[in-house]
Amino acid sequence: MRVAVSLAICVGTGVLSQALATDDVPFTPEERLLLARGFHVLEDNGQAKTDHGARIFCRKEMSAGSRIASEQVCGTAKQINDMGRQTASAIRAGDVSAFQSQVHVPPRTRRQTGNDRALCNRGDAQVAIASCTRLINDPKQPPDILDIALRNRGSLYQTSGDLDRAIDDYTSVLKLSPQDTKLNARTYVNRGLAYASKGDDDRALADYDQAVMLDPTLDSAYLNRAAVYLKRDEDDRALVDLDEVVRLNPKDAASYVNRGGIYLHRHDPDRAIADFSKAVELNPRDATAWRNRGLADHAKGDNVRAAADAQQALQLDPQMAAAHQDLAAALQATGDAEKATAEFSKAVQLKPGDAKAIMARGDGYLARGDHDRAISDYTQVIAIDGKQSTSYINRGVAYMGKDEWDRAIADFTTAIDLDPTRQPGAYLNRGQSREAKGDRDGAIADFEQVIRLKPDDIEALRHRGFLKQARGDSRGAAADYGRVIALAPNDAEARRGRGYAELSAGNNDAAISDLTEAINLSPKDALAYRFRSLAYKAKHDVARAASDDQTSLRLDPQRR
Repeated sequence: MRVAVSLAICVGTGVLSQALATDDVPFTPEERLLLARGFHVLEDNGQAKTDHGARIFCRKEMSAGSRIASEQVCGTAKQINDMGRQTASAIRAGDVSAFQSQVHVPPRTRRQTGNDRALCNRGDAQVAIASCTRLINDPKQPPDILDIALRNRGSLYQTSGDLDRAIDDYTSVLKLSPQDTKLNARTYVNRGLAYASKGDDDRALADYDQAVMLDPTLDSAYLNRAAVYLKRDEDDRALVDLDEVVRLNPKDAASYVNRGGIYLHRHDPDRAIADFSKAVELNPRDATAWRNRGLADHAKGDNVRAAADAQQALQLDPQMAAAHQDLAAALQATGDAEKATAEFSKAVQLKPGDAKAIMARGDGYLARGDHDRAISDYTQVIAIDGKQSTSYINRGVAYMGKDEWDRAIADFTTAIDLDPTRQPGAYLNRGQSREAKGDRDGAIADFEQVIRLKPDDIEALRHRGFLKQARGDSRGAAADYGRVIALAPNDAEARRGRGYAELSAGNNDAAISDLTEAINLSPKDALAYRFRSLAYKAKHDVARAASDDQTSLRLDPQRR
């Protein structure tokens, strides 16, 4: 029985948003500062983020030089703080969206041009876009104003999700001002992000390459290029870029969090722990760094430390639902099922409609054998998103635990229909369910499909060998068990299975050899003694046959 893995690894703070998703991003210090200044998180259909994952904050502010009494100032934490400082610097790499900030209009130029130049730089997005557009369409505007308006409007389009228009504006300004090397590097990053959001990774990479060439110190270019490499499973290249980000920002905790995420993705928990520990040292209040180190601890098998790190993350951010899930997984691994279930439930309470949180709790119920509650949670997940095969697979496993074979088969079939070429676990589980129902032909067909998808799947080979033997195909059974033994020489069950197949084929010496090895590997295997007794009896070795038969009866009195 194979359970599908459903808990996604969450690393970083969303920096590598093209490749590694996050569930819960704690408020950064800059975001907390905005909240303290009276800004509020803008809610848009229940989402307090841009399409690219950045939280949006808003507040009514007086607009200097404007005819209206006040305007709605909105943006990410970095964008708003950059506007407040009146700086042309970019949003530092490591923010959720990784967008560069809008170019600030110099005060002298603003006085000359009026409200459009002021509003093109700040305020409500639609008002700003309209102001920028009037500047762009005004033939009297000098090239530097046109440059600023195009860059700002491109950023506004990008933030609002109008990627094609953003790309057009970025392309226009790159042609208009090829001499602005470092500023253009940031524009290449922004255009690359727009291409990446549209799924055009080749053009995104080309833009990030150009940004690195123009400004080798621009960390966001390396950061977002690494995201594309990760998406393409080019981990080595991604790691090289993230090494450069760390070199450029050796005192920045987020840089180590990002690189640690790569190590975790590469199943290198020791290096991941080192990076997350450095991040914690640099910023002890970074809940994400604590949480990620806990994930690395869990991957290494140190669940006591994993639980401690998850608890520290929750002290810093009690609303981090994913950390409750991590703590639950660590507690579950240490055998504390009751506390684990409580933590899973806290995650669901924090995110009641979140399929991942409910799925994680269902996995927790399944692990402790609470099949009814697991089925209830998986059914909720399916109601939220019926296109994810994992929830069907795991609900099918729960039905198997209740011997409800027809329902299990139905769920595994649905999972297969959703993705027929990538579901060896669903085929394996359906094969076992069909085997339990007595449908040997259907079971063998499923096990053969598993083997086509994963030729070295030991469980499928072992089950197919058993069913071949049950159909009288001793040679086929011996071959399947032989493949298992080649892959796992210490598999006692396969040794016993091949021994019985050889016995059935009349190859008594070969049977005795395999059954003896099975007994050496598993001295309490009553069946192995029983089968060897029959092999000795076939060779007229009465004494050894009687001894093995007595041992078998002693180990399994039910045979009497």
